[in-house]
Amino acid sequence: MKNIVSPVVLWGTLFLFLFSSLSAQNSRQRAKDSLRLVVSKTEGAERLAANKKLVGLYQLEVNKDQVLDTILAIYDAMNADARKLGDLRKQGTILHNRLTAISSKGLYDEVICQAPATLDFLARNELWKNYYLVCSLFINAYIRQGEYEKALAKADSIYNCAKAQDNRAGMGVILHDISRIYTFQWRYPEAEKCLRESIDMLQDQTSYLNMLATVSCHLVMNLIAQKRYDEALKAACKTEEVNRRFEAAAKSPQPSAWCNLWFSYIDLYRQMNEFDKAQLYINKVDSATKGSVKLYKERGHVLYGKKRYREALEMLDKAIEQSPNMIESKGLKLMTLIQMDEPEKAVELFYKVIEERNADFNRDYNAKLDEIRTQYEVDKYVAEKERNRIYFLFALGLCLFLVLLLAGVVYYNRIIAAKNRNLYRQIKEQDRMANELSLLSVTPPPVEDTSLAAAEELPGSSQQRKLVAQLREYLLKDNNLFNANLARDEIASALGTNKNALNEAVKTVIGKTPMEYVRTMQLDEARRLLEKHPELTVEAVALNCGFNVVETFYRLFRKHYGITPAEYRKIALSEQN
Repeated sequence: MKNIVSPVVLWGTLFLFLFSSLSAQNSRQRAKDSLRLVVSKTEGAERLAANKKLVGLYQLEVNKDQVLDTILAIYDAMNADARKLGDLRKQGTILHNRLTAISSKGLYDEVICQAPATLDFLARNELWKNYYLVCSLFINAYIRQGEYEKALAKADSIYNCAKAQDNRAGMGVILHDISRIYTFQWRYPEAEKCLRESIDMLQDQTSYLNMLATVSCHLVMNLIAQKRYDEALKAACKTEEVNRRFEAAAKSPQPSAWCNLWFSYIDLYRQMNEFDKAQLYINKVDSATKGSVKLYKERGHVLYGKKRYREALEMLDKAIEQSPNMIESKGLKLMTLIQMDEPEKAVELFYKVIEERNADFNRDYNAKLDEIRTQYEVDKYVAEKERNRIYFLFALGLCLFLVLLLAGVVYYNRIIAAKNRNLYRQIKEQDRMANELSLLSVTPPPVEDTSLAAAEELPGSSQQRKLVAQLREYLLKDNNLFNANLARDEIASALGTNKNALNEAVKTVIGKTPMEYVRTMQLDEARRLLEKHPELTVEAVALNCGFNVVETFYRLFRKHYGITPAEYRKIALSEQN
């Protein structure tokens, strides 16, 4: 059975092999107490160094409850000290390690939330190594949440950024992340290509030897998954060389890198049915971790391959007890029971596994439904809030528009009222001047007709002036002025002249046609009635002054005086009061 060891498990060996005894825990507690005392009494670089050692001790207990909160608090204190010292490089390292601690606890949402601000700080200060390592954590968070498309899009974007900088180390780190996306999607050939390119990019980067060791080990695992065992062996040998380079550069043993590789050897030799060699590397891991890593599943797998089914079953039971959710151990146990000719137990285990899988599926499914339902409620609330905000803004805008419109109408009405009042006063002033001129004139006193009131002699011949005077007398006699059916021919006949002579005389003396002159006199009389007789309606005034059509009266009155009859009456009454 194919077995690709999870990178999380491989990296976990770095911490697991140190948990050996109660005395070690007591020793660790004493060390923590001592370091806390140093932290409380020192400042600056000395306190920063003490906190670095202290956080290292707490990282060994990261799986305990509330330890992560303590680790993050220490990192925040370290970041504050590094900021005071102006050490940007240490700040970058601290921020990267802080995000790594969050990621190690599977808090991927938190990683996605906090990574952008950290990346912004690192890019702003050109701390590119930590920048690309944080990018790797960012991409890994999307991978762990199964959002492969988002992870790939983010990785492509960051890779292009590194390529634009010609940053080979950054490109190598991101290519490794892309290979992991392809691995999770079972796209092993594409993952292999990315891994080889990543190794090529990181080969000469001394400060990235830890990453090179990881990438090289993942290439071995990739080749095993493709059942290319000979190539996997060659890749494993090259990984040993990388591990030795890593140890030489670090000047310290690197058990984590070796355990990762030995796990790959175990899987490789097991699939090649070379179980003795697989057992050899199991023993190496056991020796390096001092027995703290219980390789029950791997031992059971090897024993199963050697057909020592009873011992294999014992190991697999321990593996299941240690990791109840690991389906591979249960699958191996099922195969072992079949080989031991115990079908009843095999069937029982099979149904138990199916039941557990269904329970897990239902739990995950219900959790997803709850998440979707919660998201729906949140989205609904946000949408309703946004809709209410839009309604409020619309109503506010409408109210403002109406207020402005009302203000405009009021302002316009005031302007019109002022204009009409001014027109009324001009009309009254013209009336006053006409009355004064009529008193000074030697000609017979005119009726209220401003057009004939003049201090100097009117134009035209005496005969024409006489004809105009006769016209005015005729109109004022017997209410002829208010005859709505009065025609020019009828007027000419009554005055004993023809219409052409009448038209020429009125045009010469007054500057109007006879009918225009009649309309002017009718409008003057209508104005007088509007002012003196408020009991009459505008329609009644129009009819009394010879206008059959009220609309015509309105139009001519406004054209002549620049104001409507109703407005004129309103102003006249207000002036009288």
